[in-house]
Amino acid sequence: MNDVTPITATKDQLSVLQHLLSRSADCRAWFAEMADKAEPDFRFVALKFRGLHVEQSQRIAAIITALGGDPDGSEGFRAAISRTTVSLRSLFGDVDGDMMAAVEDAEAQVLGDFDAALSCLPPSPYRDELAQMKRELIALLADEPIN
Repeated sequence: MNDVTPITATKDQLSVLQHLLSRSADCRAWFAEMADKAEPDFRFVALKFRGLHVEQSQRIAAIITALGGDPDGSEGFRAAISRTTVSLRSLFGDVDGDMMAAVEDAEAQVLGDFDAALSCLPPSPYRDELAQMKRELIALLADEPIN
């Protein structure tokens, strides 16, 4: 007979995961706005990053739920600021490849949040899934040229 021990997370671990989810949701909103305002040759970049954050936000929320938490995938204050910044930039300039430095900065924060989540969770399939998501983000960043 196999004993199945449920995997749960502490309040602090769930808080770290929620922070990661919030950061990803904010990036998702930022890239959605960026895709709407981007020049045609940069729109595909914003769409790829938005798509990754849409998918990863859902996966992170599922992990939080599986670990006994109640995920909140809504956009926060940072998303509102980021959307406004993109809108203003589109009024006074182009939303194009020059945005890659800002993209890299934003994604560096997400990678830092992945590191925090990975360091606070014990080995488990959920931790493995987070590590996979981090690798996906790194691969997408490596795929995009820096202008």
